[in-house]
Amino acid sequence: MLRSKVTLKMIAELSGVSRGTVHRVINNKGKVKASVARKVQEIAQSLNYQPNLVARSLATQQFDFKICVILHIQGNLFFNALLEGVKNAADEIADFGVSVAIKPGLNLDVEQQLGNISAAVEEGFRAIILIPINDPRIVARVSELAGKGIPVILLNNNLEHCDCLGYVGCDHWKSGKLAAGLLRIATGGQSRIGVVSPPLAMLGFKQRLQGLRSALEADHPGMELVAVQEVPSDDELSYSLTRAMFLQHPNIDSLLYATSGLVGGLQALKDLGLYGTIRTIAVDQTAPIVDAILDGGILATICHEPEQQGYAAVKMASGFLISKTVPEKKNWLVDPTIRIRESFP
Repeated sequence: MLRSKVTLKMIAELSGVSRGTVHRVINNKGKVKASVARKVQEIAQSLNYQPNLVARSLATQQFDFKICVILHIQGNLFFNALLEGVKNAADEIADFGVSVAIKPGLNLDVEQQLGNISAAVEEGFRAIILIPINDPRIVARVSELAGKGIPVILLNNNLEHCDCLGYVGCDHWKSGKLAAGLLRIATGGQSRIGVVSPPLAMLGFKQRLQGLRSALEADHPGMELVAVQEVPSDDELSYSLTRAMFLQHPNIDSLLYATSGLVGGLQALKDLGLYGTIRTIAVDQTAPIVDAILDGGILATICHEPEQQGYAAVKMASGFLISKTVPEKKNWLVDPTIRIRESFP
């Protein structure tokens, strides 16, 4: 293995510990159990790991920077995984004197998101990572903060015409095109499609639907998008709204299920006698999705690597605060991947 390709993440995965623990062992900072430290050191040596000298020199300095992560949603398995990535990165930068705090918000509550942004500014946070609601007031507030020298990184969902430091997240348009391709393979190019989507108040989710529509119109004349049902992160609503969509459109024979509340949605299919017969593509890799793939209820899922997104956003923010590193590319896109039954043990 080439030395330049060995990362803390690789060492952490082989050691069975967090990247933060590996960081503390490599830099001899903080308390780590002796047996764990020995294991990490042995694995690092076996890989010929060479630490980044610039990062090591920074570790001898102490800053006092605070990063605030502001969410618009709660009780969502995808965002729980995203926050794991945030916490992993926070562990790594803690020794530099950079801390990370999380401010949750109610689902798609613009006023609360604006209030959380203002609170972060008043509390002295030097950078904000925002999962933004696509609303003109949010766009204006983010651009205003840029003018005041407070960088904002948009996470998971982007905003149009917004002055931010960068965007970290999925290529939602490509995700929609992939969904069209998977449904073509599953149906032989002849299908009536239903979509269960998160609220389209989020720009990324609107872009995913646009990507799907674009691919159908350009390349799949035998496939028709029959219905789109917006569903928030709630199993009971997912059940009732998914069931209603199929009762209203009984000709739907394939499904893109792209929101949380999956348990409720799949239960609706079961109660209608459609589970396993409706050719279904999901989005993301939560435990209920994996279970449904393994038992044949879902054919494939399009994954957006939430932990990777959360981790990258914090590292982008901390890099700017510590060394004034401006991202080479404003959009840091996670390429969506496809997983099928054979992807899982």
